[in-house]
Amino acid sequence: MIELLKSGLVDNSLLCELATHPDFPRLMADLEIYVNGVAGKQVQSANAIVDAVSATIMKQHNPGLTDPQLRQLIAAHIDDDSFCRYVIQQDINKIALDLREAHKDDFFSVPEDNPLEDFLQTAEETASPDSDPEQASLAFICKRLRLNYRKLSEEEKKWLKKISEKSDLLKNPNPQRGRK
Repeated sequence: MIELLKSGLVDNSLLCELATHPDFPRLMADLEIYVNGVAGKQVQSANAIVDAVSATIMKQHNPGLTDPQLRQLIAAHIDDDSFCRYVIQQDINKIALDLREAHKDDFFSVPEDNPLEDFLQTAEETASPDSDPEQASLAFICKRLRLNYRKLSEEEKKWLKKISEKSDLLKNPNPQRGRK
């Protein structure tokens, strides 16, 4: 485990959040029950009872295979492996959904809304026919970063402009091809 943590192959922060989630002990208990086969034996015992009752009913009453009560007994037969894996999957799903919800507003998380729609709306809001292209570009950058351009100091605007000039996307927005 230490080697895995040192290797950088997994997100250690996310792994820690997983391990400290309130439902993690239940996941580990369910996983241990599955690995040790404890639940499997219990389910097999329950299946044996259902099978014995089904056999008794078949012997005494000889119902057809479409008989509703017999069908209920057949449906009550549980695949122990599938059941245990289902329980574990439910534990994992709950934890994963909680972690995703906790990080939905993180900088690197993909927003739930349509990114293209948000991008186009931002472009429309910041660029109008009579706007200064440089100001529109800076406003666009601020909008995408969720910064309020109007609240930036003149010094911050100056630095934002200086940093933005290093972007290949903003270099020379007006094509010069064919001009002399």
